[in-house]
Amino acid sequence: MGEAKRRGTAAQRVLRAIKQRDDDDAASTVVSKLEVATRQLDAAIRLFLERDYVSSLTLAGAAEEILGKLSSRAGLDNAVDFVVDFYKGQTDTATDEEHRNMILRILNTPRNQAKHANDASETTYEVDRLNPASMIMRAAPMVVPLGGTMSKEMMRFRNWLRQHPDL
Repeated sequence: MGEAKRRGTAAQRVLRAIKQRDDDDAASTVVSKLEVATRQLDAAIRLFLERDYVSSLTLAGAAEEILGKLSSRAGLDNAVDFVVDFYKGQTDTATDEEHRNMILRILNTPRNQAKHANDASETTYEVDRLNPASMIMRAAPMVVPLGGTMSKEMMRFRNWLRQHPDL
């Protein structure tokens, strides 16, 4: 069989290329939860630096939640536990669980308001750059102790913080 006949017509080659691309696009990829969180955090930082604070907040919040759970499973400190422990005995709560829930409500309210529309009276959302910045600052320190690496985006955020001490 000749080379031209084996390769087919131009239209047949284009169709094969499209099918191959579609097959490649449909292929799944397996990544660790640490990689998921790191990618989310890097995207959150890029969006933050582009001043898309709502998207940055929700992605950083998702990353922080994953990293926090991975840290707890590994017996490592996470930002939320540190804050909860720091304010223990400083709140008017009867139990440790009530105390933790109160602190979590304070820490997570901006993220949760951006993610949910449970209250019919809430038709708008105001986000300040402090909200995603604090979520990024909660998430980033957990990456390296879990075996991840400080990404270029995380370093960019640290540099941004140095240049904006007043946030």
